[in-house]
Amino acid sequence: MSGETFQNQIAFIVSKINIEIPKNGKSSIGTGFFYIAPLNDGTGRTITLLISNKHVFVEPTGKLTIILNQKDGNGNPKYGDLVPYEIVNFEGAYYAHPNIDVDLACVNASEISHTNSFYMSLDSEFLKEIDYRLIAPGSHVIFVGYPENRYDMVHNLPLIRKGSIASVPEVDFNGKGQIVIDAQVFQGSSGSPVFVAVGGHYRLLGVVSETMIRHAQLQTLPANAAQVGVQQILGLGIIIKQKHVLELIDYAVSEFIRRNSSAPSSISS
Repeated sequence: MSGETFQNQIAFIVSKINIEIPKNGKSSIGTGFFYIAPLNDGTGRTITLLISNKHVFVEPTGKLTIILNQKDGNGNPKYGDLVPYEIVNFEGAYYAHPNIDVDLACVNASEISHTNSFYMSLDSEFLKEIDYRLIAPGSHVIFVGYPENRYDMVHNLPLIRKGSIASVPEVDFNGKGQIVIDAQVFQGSSGSPVFVAVGGHYRLLGVVSETMIRHAQLQTLPANAAQVGVQQILGLGIIIKQKHVLELIDYAVSEFIRRNSSAPSSISS
């Protein structure tokens, strides 16, 4: 896979996340992406984090399921030959961004490194700090995920989509660490990583969190009948800036070390 383009490679850093909620029997679907985080404790050890939104993981006492393709004998993906990975009650592996207003969280999914699953992780080069002065409104972005649960079901591959930056990147939209993109962002895209080219190299701009919706009243017939509320997606999405992803990773690593300082742990070598 080393010769593949950036666009092809990012198809393998994500997985569709399904959360079954035991309290009401409902489920949550979203997108997550992998990052291998060093513990920086002098041992060379790492943990594999599955990063998404708090509202995607929704209920850490539920069951988390992701499905990946298997690897063939050459280490390439065997499309459609699936390996399910499940954690029932993943609360102990769950790390939410410490700021309640930042909709980011991750799960320690290091066990997948011991399976025959094919996946790739976000390279730390993509997390280098962005100089937002080099990014103009209207700059193109690329993001990958599972909008409205749409994806290539036969080959278990996500959809790669494009948009553009709609707000001024160096200014936090509405005073929060957010940027608005001009793109059709649907349910299931939550947690999608968003990339932008800076100086000829792609960087992680942020993570999809919300879509903007216009609320209106639908006039029904006869004219004196009650009105019905309708929603219209505006084609605008809100993404959480890269800096908050870095904060989440740092917090997850420190909290993992704290939780496992005197207990067995799930660590990648």
